Amino acid sequence: MADVPRRRALLAAASGIAALAGCAGSETASNTVSSRGRPVDDYELEKARDENGGALVGGEDGLPSLSADERARHRRTTRRVLVADEDLSELTFAETDAGERLRSFLAATDFGSASAYLLAMPVRACREIRFRSVSVNPGELADDDLHPHANFCQAYRPADVECDPEATHTVGFAIRIPVVADRSTGSGSGMRGSCRGREPPAVFNASSFGSDGDDA
Repeated sequence: MADVPRRRALLAAASGIAALAGCAGSETASNTVSSRGRPVDDYELEKARDENGGALVGGEDGLPSLSADERARHRRTTRRVLVADEDLSELTFAETDAGERLRSFLAATDFGSASAYLLAMPVRACREIRFRSVSVNPGELADDDLHPHANFCQAYRPADVECDPEATHTVGFAIRIPVVADRSTGSGSGMRGSCRGREPPAVFNASSFGSDGDDA
């Protein structure tokens, strides 16, 4: 593929040839390394929250319907890996500010140099979900099969935020990863009940090793 040098750079860094210590992203929560993957630090992140609790993403058939009092978790939960424009065209986004933020971010992805991981999930109104890290499996990526794993944690929202502890909101995360792949046959995510934890591990910056020196 056209971006083979960038993928090889990621694989080289994941194999331990080079690493850069640091903390990634806009969140300050600690990172956790998947037992099968290596963390990526040069990602881009978009997150959105729908306080009405509706589904943010659906398939080509549209968004799943939710009654006003329905709390079904699976209808609000989405986990999709996008490696081509065709993957994005198969999705339907809610016509809300939150849905549009996610859609616009993903539409701006150049799939010739990056992939994207989209997740949506319900959360209690008085809680927030924070992104902690994203990792990839270098062994599977060597076969052009991208298996990303995202880690999150939960925390209480600030005390001055008015919220109904019994209400359910929906949050979405779109993560742009600077690596290309032909397909994705799997993905994963983890959630910690608290955002307190140990210091983040060393992470690598894949673009630092690209032959062209450009960031994704």
